[in-house]
Amino acid sequence: MFKGYVHDYKMGEAIALPGMWTPRVTKLDAILDDFFFSQDYAYVLGAARPADGGSQAIPSGQVVNLDVRRKIADLPLPGLPHLGSGISWRYQDRPVMATPNLKEGVVSVIDMKDWKVIKEVETAGPAFFMRSHENTPYAWVDAMMSKDKDTMQLLDKRTLEVAKTLRPEPGKTAAHTEFTRDGKYALVSIWENDGALVIYDAASLQEVKRLPMRKPVGKYNVYNKITRSEGTSH
Repeated sequence: MFKGYVHDYKMGEAIALPGMWTPRVTKLDAILDDFFFSQDYAYVLGAARPADGGSQAIPSGQVVNLDVRRKIADLPLPGLPHLGSGISWRYQDRPVMATPNLKEGVVSVIDMKDWKVIKEVETAGPAFFMRSHENTPYAWVDAMMSKDKDTMQLLDKRTLEVAKTLRPEPGKTAAHTEFTRDGKYALVSIWENDGALVIYDAASLQEVKRLPMRKPVGKYNVYNKITRSEGTSH
């Protein structure tokens, strides 16, 4: 691993550090966290935070090219973006990614070719989780950070509009959708002590089964993650 820049790798004009897990260090101009990787892992998006942990700076994001090892774009994202919950898909034959925001009822949709925000979709309230699957036209977004915490909204990936609002159990927190590996079913948590795991048919959007549980959360489909499904974070 070469920690710094190298003029000519073929000529061996640098001294490499040994070891498979030797870290590569890239200096950035801001503190970043809450990351989202592009499908090919050539880019990483990070949320920029104030250096002192305060709130005087407007929360935003940065795009870092992991090959050239520098920031290539700024992302004006409102409401404390939760990039670690972002997903991606193709919209009008261009790759896009979308991220919910923790402090505003907005889902930001970003063109991954020019890194421009192409739309801010208004939702019922600030969201924490966003999930989809290659075999469904909808991205499922919760509103668990708001007074409308019982809503689950379905964003149509073809139109970038909210197509449907579900309330698995009125008055109780609906959160954290996860899909089966084939995308046939969507699993939603009723995040309460007397909660449940609600299974929906992802095509008809009808409830199939409800399993009583105590505050279920943190459902992760390992297959979808290790195969880098565009509908989940990985």
